[in-house]
Amino acid sequence: MKLFWKKHLRKRSFNLNTFRNTKKHNIFANWSPYSRGLTYHNFLINFFVNRDKKKFIKFKKSINNLNIGHPPHVLYDDKFFITYDDCLSYEEFYFLKKNLRYKKDLNVIEIGPGYGRSVEYIINNFPISKYFVIDYSKILILTKKYLKCVLSKEQYKKIEFCDFEKYRFEKNYFKKNYKINKFDLVFNSDSFHEIEKKIINKYLKYFSNLASNFFIKNAVAKYKITDLVDHLSNKDVPRFNKNLGLCNKTINVFDNKQISKNSKIFLKKYNPYKKGSVISRMSEIYPTCMLALFSKKNN
Repeated sequence: MKLFWKKHLRKRSFNLNTFRNTKKHNIFANWSPYSRGLTYHNFLINFFVNRDKKKFIKFKKSINNLNIGHPPHVLYDDKFFITYDDCLSYEEFYFLKKNLRYKKDLNVIEIGPGYGRSVEYIINNFPISKYFVIDYSKILILTKKYLKCVLSKEQYKKIEFCDFEKYRFEKNYFKKNYKINKFDLVFNSDSFHEIEKKIINKYLKYFSNLASNFFIKNAVAKYKITDLVDHLSNKDVPRFNKNLGLCNKTINVFDNKQISKNSKIFLKKYNPYKKGSVISRMSEIYPTCMLALFSKKNN
């Protein structure tokens, strides 16, 4: 009889200091996270959905189930294509639904919409009058294509696409071009921490007089390479990355005291108003990011 483990162990030797590092030796671990990352990714999605299945599926039904772009996903209950982005959108939606106060149709502007995931769930779940998006013209080509596929013609007509190259923080830009000088909500998710400080501060200053609410979800600090990318690495955070965003300290993201301390710094740096209210909490799907809603006083 040929024994699997006898053959598998024939030429192996073990070192107490390295036998579980998973890159070279994987016998005493379930699998290597370096070669089986999708396994962890999809189990995370499944775990997140199962925490409140009924609520999540209700949200999923409000957005598309087309699997556009063929991203990594789970086919949940053999019916719903659920992606990591759906989890992010779900978390943001319920945070806004609970905390955003409004009495009328909303004028929203999103900075850095990417392909448009946030536009889709917000425009389908909130009373929207106009939804503006600002991004580089090259990115907006994809944004337009995606949103045309997932939105009704009526919803799509509510969107105004603003090329950053034309906008450039021009004074009275929206009043001159769209006859709008007030926004109910400025929205930014997962992009300010990848933008130069000078540009972020320009956005905060520019819209602080035009908007009554800011939703900002970004990282509260920089993570160590050894914590989230390669536990055997001695590399530091790349210099260019350290300078992006307003929160640049590198911390152990699994230290709750450090997360708490840097969350306070985050709220102070990203708050566009001198006075007003702040509602915030850490993300559960990506726990180095904070969801924060800044509102003007008496809004």
